[in-house]
Amino acid sequence: MSLLRTEAALVAALLAAGCAAAGGGARPGQAAEVDALRSQVTSLRAENQQLSRAVELLTARMDAVTARLARGPAEARAAEALPASSAALVPEGLAVVRMEPPRVQARDPAREAPKARRAPAVATAVAIAEPDPATLSTLARRGGHELSAEADAELRTARKKGGVARAHSLEDFTTRYPRHPLADDVLLEAAGVYADLGLSDAACTLALRIIEEYPAGDALAEALWRQAECESRTGAPEAERRLLHRLVTEFPSSAAARRAGERLAVITGRAGVASPSADPARSGP
Repeated sequence: MSLLRTEAALVAALLAAGCAAAGGGARPGQAAEVDALRSQVTSLRAENQQLSRAVELLTARMDAVTARLARGPAEARAAEALPASSAALVPEGLAVVRMEPPRVQARDPAREAPKARRAPAVATAVAIAEPDPATLSTLARRGGHELSAEADAELRTARKKGGVARAHSLEDFTTRYPRHPLADDVLLEAAGVYADLGLSDAACTLALRIIEEYPAGDALAEALWRQAECESRTGAPEAERRLLHRLVTEFPSSAAARRAGERLAVITGRAGVASPSADPARSGP
């Protein structure tokens, strides 16, 4: 306030000096005095403006401190953290609050409800197919002991017949039961019946069938001997010799091998004969 009064006094002196100069009663050096007064007034005005701003800032800080004390310790610490210039800009009655960042709660997989999963679509429609007649007939067949008993009964019935009927029944039996343990023996038996009846071609056909279809059967040795007789009858000495050699080599202890050895000796002794037509119709003992 003293500065403001001083500025007013200087202004009044400056006006008085100006009026005196205007009235023509100015003394020497008065103009310089007026200029000095003017410069002082200018500087005092600048100082008064600075003091006014300082007073305003101090007043604002005092108000802020008063409000902080009234709010409490927590809000007071938040206000203290602000710079002086910021406190001067805070309006009166406005509380300064420090915002805390939101807390992110950690996810707990155990507490999270599992998402329901839908099962994939499955086709439930089933096409209805008619059963295969051959499959049904196969399933309807008897097996195991029943089938074996039936085969044995048919074999006994076939052996009770005579002549060609017996040979035909035996051959039909092997056709119905090709995997029967006695199938190769039954074929050999039917070939013997055909041979006894003079049906050599039928007998040779069955002998060849035994060689081709039952190479591991126990009737193979006799079938080789009978086929060798067929080759001799049809005039094929080389084929007969190969069969006899096979018989002697593969079944040396069999009766058929003994007969084959005797037949080989006969063939060797007649090696110079041009044609085997002189040989008997049936080779063997």
